[in-house]
Formats: sequence, C-alpha cells, structure tokens
Amino acid sequence: MNLANHHQDLGELRSVHRPSTVRLWLMALVALALLSFVMLGVLALLNSLTSGPAINKEGTLNTNFAPAICLGVPVLLLALIGSFLVKDFRKWSATRTSKLMIFEKGFSYETAGRMETCHWDDIKDITFRRVEVASKHSPPRTVNLIRSIVKKDGEMISLAETLNLTSITKLITAERK
Repeated sequence: MNLANHHQDLGELRSVHRPSTVRLWLMALVALALLSFVMLGVLALLNSLTSGPAINKEGTLNTNFAPAICLGVPVLLLALIGSFLVKDFRKWSATRTSKLMIFEKGFSYETAGRMETCHWDDIKDITFRRVEVASKHSPPRTVNLIRSIVKKDGEMISLAETLNLTSITKLITAERK
C-alpha cells in the first residue's frame, strides 16, 4: 500500500515524533569527561610509582597513595555512568526506528516495520502511567503519560518509552477532545 494513500484519510500532518538521542549524547559526554579524569589519575599513579618510594628525614618510608585514592572515585563514577549509558542505548536501539505521526483526524505509529493507524473516533481507551516530575522552583508533581491506546476493535497500540511522551500526551489528549 502506498504511504501517501495510507495516510490520506487522516487529514493534514500536524507533527512527527521519533526517539530522542539527547540523553544518550549527554551521558556519553559525561562518560568521556570521567574517562579523561581516570586517564589523568592513571598517569599520576604511574608517575608516583616510577619515582619510587622516598625515605624522609626520620628514616621512615614515604609512600604516596593519594593518586590511587583519587583514581577510585572517577573509576566508580565512570562504571555507574557507563552502565546507565549501556542500558539507555539498548532501550533506544530497540526503538530507534519508531515514528509517531499525528494528523488532524488521527495518528499513525510505525515500529519494527509495522504500521498502525487510528482515527480519533476509533479510540476506546487510553492507558496512562503516573510519573513524578521534579522541578527546581516548585515541589514535585505527578503527571500522566500515555502508555498505550486501545482501539474500539480491541487492538492495542503501545508507544515506545523513548518517545517524548510528555508532548505526545498533550497533543493526543487535546486532539481527542
């Protein structure tokens, strides 16, 4: 079926939504910064080890463990950020081809080579999940984000978590009214 004919009865295209990579790029930049601190720590540790232990005036052995201690914190942070980066990358890569197109009379959702379309009148129910949103200048608040849409024929359309569900929820609930 031709894509243009497939969307013809949904009216004018309002917006297109795809999974965002901003969070992945930010975490990658933080991981690179931590990696540079780890490399500097390794160089400082190697420098202190190659200079050898020195004997001070009292005749005791003077060992400097400061570079080794300073190396531990960036390594732990790098491992933590790295694990979050891998988890988010796996989630994003599974849904990277997802695309939600919102039209004036409905929407279409394409994921894993499968396309589903839905008119606003065909929606039987929308399942929401409650998410707590923190703010710098106000107390935390909870918002409802779309998890899935159930059509009148019983078909369920589950949206990818990597889409900007906040803006999509606003658009779909406003168009549906």
